[in-house]
Amino acid sequence: MNLSKKSKIFLSILAILVVVGVAGYFYLYQSHTSINDMEVVYKGSAKEFQSNMEANADAWSKAGDKVIELTGTITAKDVKGISVDGNFYFQLEEGTSTENLKKDQKIQIKGRIIGYDDLLGELKLDKAIILKN
Repeated sequence: MNLSKKSKIFLSILAILVVVGVAGYFYLYQSHTSINDMEVVYKGSAKEFQSNMEANADAWSKAGDKVIELTGTITAKDVKGISVDGNFYFQLEEGTSTENLKKDQKIQIKGRIIGYDDLLGELKLDKAIILKN
């Protein structure tokens, strides 16, 4: 059986599209990395990190996907997260409740940096887990 030139081109393009589609699917739907498995690049108090961040503003504002572990005081809370020392907003991992947390409570928390909010003056972190409260 002889395939025409058009059929060969069509089958080649179809094969390429299938390979690209499968590769794209696996890239987009890859399993999420747990915050526990990620390397911590800074560990310390929130106040120390704030002064470190101000000294190296450019480095930390572009520090996406870096994990930090901070100890500080809860200054505000909502359903999805908490503010620590007024300068850090931690969006808690899904399924984590803020009901047992209180304002002015000491806390040790770990989260991934997602960016700096110029308007509120807060460093935003997500996938946060509470280590000690």
